[in-house]
Amino acid sequence: MASGGLHSLATIIKRLEATTSRLEDLASLATTYLPPAAQVAASTAPNASVNTEPTPVPPPAPHPPAAPTTPAGPVPSEDLPLFVAAYDEKIIEGKLKPFIELTKSFAVPSVIEQVEVFEKAFNDLRDLLALAGACKKPEQAQFEQLLVPLQKDIEAITRMKEANRKDREWWDHLSAVASGAPSVGWITVSPKPGPFVAEIKDSTQFYTNRVIQAHKEKDVRHVEWTRGYMAILEELRKYIMEYHTTGLVWNFKGVTTEQYKASAGSAAPAGGAPPPPPPPPPPAAPPAPPAPATAAAPAGGITAVFEQLNRGEDVTRGLRKVDKSEMTHKNPALRAGSTVPATTSVPATAPGKKPTKPSKPQALMGKKPSKFVLEGNKWVIEYQENQPPLTVDNVEINQTVNLYGCKNTTVIVKGKCNAVTLINCTKTSVLVESVISSISVTNSPSFALQITGKAPTIQLDSTDSGQIYLSKECLETEITTAKCSSINISLPVEGEEEGVFNEHPIPEMFRTTIVGGKLVTTAVEHAG
Repeated sequence: MASGGLHSLATIIKRLEATTSRLEDLASLATTYLPPAAQVAASTAPNASVNTEPTPVPPPAPHPPAAPTTPAGPVPSEDLPLFVAAYDEKIIEGKLKPFIELTKSFAVPSVIEQVEVFEKAFNDLRDLLALAGACKKPEQAQFEQLLVPLQKDIEAITRMKEANRKDREWWDHLSAVASGAPSVGWITVSPKPGPFVAEIKDSTQFYTNRVIQAHKEKDVRHVEWTRGYMAILEELRKYIMEYHTTGLVWNFKGVTTEQYKASAGSAAPAGGAPPPPPPPPPPAAPPAPPAPATAAAPAGGITAVFEQLNRGEDVTRGLRKVDKSEMTHKNPALRAGSTVPATTSVPATAPGKKPTKPSKPQALMGKKPSKFVLEGNKWVIEYQENQPPLTVDNVEINQTVNLYGCKNTTVIVKGKCNAVTLINCTKTSVLVESVISSISVTNSPSFALQITGKAPTIQLDSTDSGQIYLSKECLETEITTAKCSSINISLPVEGEEEGVFNEHPIPEMFRTTIVGGKLVTTAVEHAG
């Protein structure tokens, strides 16, 4: 019995030691869940193993509150899609930034401000490319909302051009930037965004050629500026042909645009609390007391004059008929004197002249509706004013292009047509490829015409101030003028790169001699 009791006591002691060891292990493990300060306190406290009673295990410290969950979507990664990285390297860093630095080095503030908005448009385009690399293609309505920043940039660039119209020296620079800005809209074009940018580049070249022509002998920085700007458009076209040949590439395995924006917003650092709302406006001042009634204005003065005029035809009823004896043109004696003798029968009211109906000012006359339509085999372009470049695509050889009453407008004719006519247009620019018959300009001051192909005849009538740019294939054209002045012809320079012209004026002074009973007329040449 005694030996059995000792054996049981030894077994109980061993089990107690094992339990104590496990409790100590659990106590040391629990300290890892405590804050650092609590762990230090636990390590410096007296050893729990010397106590006769086990120390209870403290509950684990509460975890910090979890961050609010976001919709299932990727947090923007540092690894950019290949086409976004290529856009940054080839366009932003390779072409755009050097162009911005060159502009800031010599241009006027109006051009610098416009170019900065142009840079913003390309940065907004870059954001859209990054979104397309992470998202699947959205619905049309959502896509139109994504295009709003680009639309605002293009509109701002055009407004800056119009606001600085008086700056004639930099007008071609402003027009070139405004003409090339719509190139960022290639993301809406499918299936040929590359040719879309190429067409914009060709229309922009009209203005860059004018910049080169005006400044090539004065300041070469202007020439470098135009080449840098055209290089951006050309690099954009090459980039599109390599990475977005048939349209903007989307990630068909990506997330929605809403998830992408939410994940991008959650990644941004949280800002401080919003500022308090502004104080309410002060209470409105009490209305002023009504002015005391005054006596009616006395008759006479300017009020009486207007009252008489408002009577219309009745204003002349009080006038008497002038007798022939009082007419100076029938009585030479009256013309000899300085004044006509007064008579007692003159009424008190001074004779007034019957009011005439004023002519309507030109500014208040109704503006005629614009027209841009194909009627039969005639393209009719009428009353277009301050419009972006209008393009006549795929003209046929039996069609004619007629411009009438246009102002501050550029028209681009793609293909070969029969004839082009400008009548009563002001500051209108026309870019033509090839014409079978002739190009006629009548009563259209400050026009500009560029021919990239061939045109056999150019006819100018009653037109002042015009600029004509001919291609190398168009050097055999015949130009006839009548009642014209300040007409300049720009011819390409042999051996130079494309876009370099020499300007030649059309003679305005002629000498006529009689030879053999006939009149012989030659242009007057000035020596020296």
